[in-house]
Amino acid sequence: MTERGFHPFAVLHFLRKTILLYLLPLLQVLFARNWAALRTALVQGAALLTVLAAVSAAVLHAGRWRVDAQGTLRVRWRLGVRLDRCLKASQLAALTIERPLLYRLAGASRVVLYPAGQKRTLTLLLSAQNAQFLADRMMPRRDAVAHTPRGGEKLAFAVLGANGLSTLALLALAIKQSRPYAPDAQTAAFAHLNRIAAWAARWLPMGTAWLLVLGGVLFCASLVRSAAHAAHYTVWRTESHLGSRGGFVRRYEMRLALEHLSYADLRRSPATWALGCCPVFVTAGSCRPEIPLLVWREDGPFLQELLPGFVLPPKAPVDTAGRSIPAFFLPAGIPCGLCLLLTAVSRYTLPALTVPLLVVTAVFAALLVGAYNGWRKEGIWLQNGRLTLRWQHGFHLHDICVLCPVPALTAMQSPWAAAVHRTNLTLTFPGGVKCRVRSVKCIELPFLLF
Repeated sequence: MTERGFHPFAVLHFLRKTILLYLLPLLQVLFARNWAALRTALVQGAALLTVLAAVSAAVLHAGRWRVDAQGTLRVRWRLGVRLDRCLKASQLAALTIERPLLYRLAGASRVVLYPAGQKRTLTLLLSAQNAQFLADRMMPRRDAVAHTPRGGEKLAFAVLGANGLSTLALLALAIKQSRPYAPDAQTAAFAHLNRIAAWAARWLPMGTAWLLVLGGVLFCASLVRSAAHAAHYTVWRTESHLGSRGGFVRRYEMRLALEHLSYADLRRSPATWALGCCPVFVTAGSCRPEIPLLVWREDGPFLQELLPGFVLPPKAPVDTAGRSIPAFFLPAGIPCGLCLLLTAVSRYTLPALTVPLLVVTAVFAALLVGAYNGWRKEGIWLQNGRLTLRWQHGFHLHDICVLCPVPALTAMQSPWAAAVHRTNLTLTFPGGVKCRVRSVKCIELPFLLF
């Protein structure tokens, strides 16, 4: 098999990690305010950049990879020190291909390989054709049964796939990276937000108006991002693999080995009850995709076709006698109580902050309602030979079906929990992914010895 090279973007990926090395001379001039030495610092920075670019080009030229007909990948780097890595297709738990807009314009793809049972991943920057060739060799798509969401299902996929926290992180990163290049654009954007907040302040206090505007902008941004992910989305299954692809601006493809699946996670929230369907996330190895594999209606058979043997935990509430109240209610109860106290104080000191603090208090109160739901429903069961569990995290109730045969189980008891024969149970899956169920009755765990 002919050896192939990496995409030139691999050089830029390396240079981005070493940017501080050739910016250090400029930082010294900036802090010392020695403008006469600026020219020398620029020359030093340019020299370092040239050296690092030459080293990167040499690494790019010396790095090669090849994959044989059996799906065995061999990657080598030879530049003074010989580094080789071998990965068989049978050892691969998941594979993802990402093509952001800039990568698509340059014909590049970022391929991330997730070996089974390992946290460490292997990232390769390849051309689009080589990335597809590698994926088809290591995880071939033969005789696939495909499904494409349409109509209301696609709308539900976009709404339920929206992730406000990750969108907020991406927005913060985009603002930070674009600050040196487009400061005027950021000023204009915040000016527009000020106008919208001033309009909302006609009916609401200014602080509440800003919270409302920022929350609305974040929700719209996450919804647009999720809708872009849902565009051209397709999920398929073969005899040995699960896969999905989609995306409008940022193309994304994921392939999972059925024999290395860790668990399937069905997430319930107020939005899922309103829409009548739930997103299903599948984890393999250390790969925890942010995008759901599919959106499933409970009366639909498609989930069983994709994941034969998938079962849900029982719907009946669990016995709460002796269950730890602090473990469930303290994480949201403490900030909720503090916000209530601050709200009461603001009535007499800063009345303008009372309504914004009430909004924040309402959020933590909603988290307390979610904690109560988890207090009533969290547990672990053995259903039809499958280990199932349910746990509450924030606003989401996770119904999990364990698909791997050997998760590690860790039980931890405090003296108070031991007195009422309860324990916290942590499941560790291959790849280091963990799930934790709180305050479970020991007599309900026949697969453990106490």
